[in-house]
Amino acid sequence: MSPVLAVTLAFAALVATAALTSRASSGLRARAIATVGSAGALGCAVIAALYGRSAASFASLSFAHADGVFGLDGLSAPLFVYLALTTLAIVASTSARDADPARLARQVVTGALHLGLIASRRGDLFAAFWLASLVPLAIDLRGKPGQRGFVALQLAGTLAVIASFATDPVTNAPTRDALLLLAVALRAGTFPFHAWVPQVFESAPIGSALGFVQAQSGAYLLARDLLARPSPSIALAFDGIAAASLVYGAALALAQRSARRTIGYLTVSQGSLVVVGLADGGPVGASGALAALVALGLAQVGFGIGLAAVEARRGTLSLDRDHGGHASTPALAGAVLVLGLASAGLPGTLGFVAEDLVFNTTLEARWWVAVAMIVATATNGATVLRAAFRLFGGKRRSGGEGDLTPRERVVLAGLVATLFALGLFPQALLDFAHASFEHLAPHASAEHTSAEHAAPHDESARHTP
Repeated sequence: MSPVLAVTLAFAALVATAALTSRASSGLRARAIATVGSAGALGCAVIAALYGRSAASFASLSFAHADGVFGLDGLSAPLFVYLALTTLAIVASTSARDADPARLARQVVTGALHLGLIASRRGDLFAAFWLASLVPLAIDLRGKPGQRGFVALQLAGTLAVIASFATDPVTNAPTRDALLLLAVALRAGTFPFHAWVPQVFESAPIGSALGFVQAQSGAYLLARDLLARPSPSIALAFDGIAAASLVYGAALALAQRSARRTIGYLTVSQGSLVVVGLADGGPVGASGALAALVALGLAQVGFGIGLAAVEARRGTLSLDRDHGGHASTPALAGAVLVLGLASAGLPGTLGFVAEDLVFNTTLEARWWVAVAMIVATATNGATVLRAAFRLFGGKRRSGGEGDLTPRERVVLAGLVATLFALGLFPQALLDFAHASFEHLAPHASAEHTSAEHAAPHDESARHTP
């Protein structure tokens, strides 16, 4: 099977699943169809990733130097599997209360569009998927607070993406850098464009918000452009907004009374670790950023699924008092705590390995960003503990809710097992990126040699391990 065929099958499986899900006669039947179809797409994605890695047909990480329409390489292959896995986890864990056929279909479509975005090898196709991926969440936000702001910001980011692809990276490097900075900041929800993230988590279904935000398409765009075209100035700019997002998001997350807004601000803070790794660390930092993207995404998806499960049992979740209930839902309480801490770098999980890689490379490049990482990580850990103790601690106030269902146990246990397995054996993930990153330095040098004729600069300003 060719890599392109495997990619196409994974994408087509989700598109067909979305079509069948939307026509289901009931919510439970829709959930069953979405789960089976997403599982099939995950199988195709694994095959596509293995073929994409072994083919090693894309040594360049730049859209301008890519061949064909679809394909995977060492950077995109693990992310392709990651997106298929998170789509499966989100739809399979949907509660009976929230199992609406149309909503589930939109969540599957979101996964399909992000698969297309990851596999795109042409800038125009990438931009088309980038724009289309906004639509399902915009529909879920229809008539709710935050829809107009979300749509306006994301459309602005789409225009920045299109303009950046149309700008020559050699003769107009500063303009392209500014457009890239704007596009990534808007999509990733970094400071000062962060306000839409907690609003989306508060207004939209948690699964829909997780599917869009944890796709991390802004970080993927940054990886594609910055790794192929290193720039000290753009790296410093991204370090600045990432450090601000780390600390600011962590501080606001700790102060929230709403569980939904808490996970939104945690996402603002922790998602910036990926940006830091890409900006500072060269190939080593990029490997850490890749691990951080997968680790934080899986952990936060699991944390969000756990909160959605609690919400389905109790209604709106407030963190201004102790709710009790640990005695009646011990497995749910444990899953929420472990997955929340995993997103803050719990030892033994992939998040711990990723943060260690990013921290060490960042400390050598810019110490003040490393300090921001320490402050944010400690604060985020305290936020997770506070949320878990508020939701499950205190006097027993059980309303008769049951613990995790077998379906929820499989999903959450699978995410926990994956995070610990990759934490104990991280090389299984990092090896995927090795083939791409080992060609990074020669390619970057070739581009910079051409760029120096137009605008010389000091290469020593950028640290490369």
